[in-house]
Amino acid sequence: MMKIKLVFPILITLLVSSASLAAEFNSLVTFTKSWKDKGRTDFLEGKLPISVLDSLDKIYEKSPHQYLIYELGTKLYVQVACTFDFYEVSGDKLVNKYVYFNRGYSCASNSFVRENTHYMLGGHGFWQSHMDLLTFDELHGSWELQVTKNQPEHYFSQFVYQNSKGLFSLFGTTFNPRYGIDSKNLQGYFLDWETKAWKEIELVIDDLALEELVEKGGLYFVQTQDYAFWATTNGLKNIGWNLIEKETGKIFYYESKNVDMGLSPYLEIKGNVLSYIMPGGEQKTLDLDEIRKKSKEVGFVRVKEAASFGMNYTWAYGLFFVVVAVGFLLVKKILPKKKTEAPEVHPAKRLEPIELLLPYSGQLLTTETLDQLLGIDDQANFDSRRMKRARLINDINEKYFAQEGKELIVRDKKPEDKRYVYYKIQA
Repeated sequence: MMKIKLVFPILITLLVSSASLAAEFNSLVTFTKSWKDKGRTDFLEGKLPISVLDSLDKIYEKSPHQYLIYELGTKLYVQVACTFDFYEVSGDKLVNKYVYFNRGYSCASNSFVRENTHYMLGGHGFWQSHMDLLTFDELHGSWELQVTKNQPEHYFSQFVYQNSKGLFSLFGTTFNPRYGIDSKNLQGYFLDWETKAWKEIELVIDDLALEELVEKGGLYFVQTQDYAFWATTNGLKNIGWNLIEKETGKIFYYESKNVDMGLSPYLEIKGNVLSYIMPGGEQKTLDLDEIRKKSKEVGFVRVKEAASFGMNYTWAYGLFFVVVAVGFLLVKKILPKKKTEAPEVHPAKRLEPIELLLPYSGQLLTTETLDQLLGIDDQANFDSRRMKRARLINDINEKYFAQEGKELIVRDKKPEDKRYVYYKIQA
């Protein structure tokens, strides 16, 4: 089992937008009261007064939490670990933009900004791990589930970073004690942002079996503007201070066995520069651009494609058509027997939600109307109703796609008021 002891378990995965990855990347991670008595009068170049941290400490005095504070445009925001609490800093005051009271399964979530929108990816509770994608709905003050395709089940990772194409999740754990599931993932997954589909990745480090890395563990991870950076003292070859260039996927190694940044009571990031306190109390600055210049390339991370399995596309297509042809012949031969042996399932029972929606083909339905048709309008909790609606839409669209080759329910917004979501039925 990979034992990762991190001082900062929330990953700093903040980018101003996917279209402008060179935008300034400023953030601070600290804990309740841990930042105190360090001789600082402000943080983030004076934009964060210590009075804001004092206010947070009063809120979470009885239940200490970790704070992730970051800039987006001219504003500062705070996400509090293991909660859905989400604050905007207004001068020296805090405004909690999350207006509901749900709790659970959000510990160690990967917080990030993309296209000027706030997101959380993944989390875990006592029995469950997941990589659900949540987006913050500023109009309603709630976190809303964004359905993704091929999402790995019971999987969670804190080793997450993003580039212009999507999000990479390395290593991680597949865990659910209800089903006796507890295993380590030696590679990881990629969430394609355009298609919202998960894909497997390939990670290679020269002269290293990844099983050794997983077994030894002890990785401290943080993300900066251009790099995913980890540090460890596990003593493996080509493992110490390692940088992943987020856009190229190249992995670099710098010989160091120092993890002081993971022991600091706070960590500031500006661009690719880390600022933290050494165990002896002195302030330390680490420029990862300079570390990159002094490092050697030792591996790569990339999304798996058909060619990466040692098969070119011509042979892949040829094999595909052979398999389809053989399958067609087998089905044609076996199908008549199944018709006489298997009882027929009445379509109305199997596709009842679809049958209910078909009469509304071509119409734009409001959220309230769709909830009534789906039978979830009696749920008083706003967040629960949103999550239930998203899962039902996903299930209906998957079934309808298998039948008709397209989705039945499509989210739409009217040009005159893009704040409100409508649902178009396209039978």
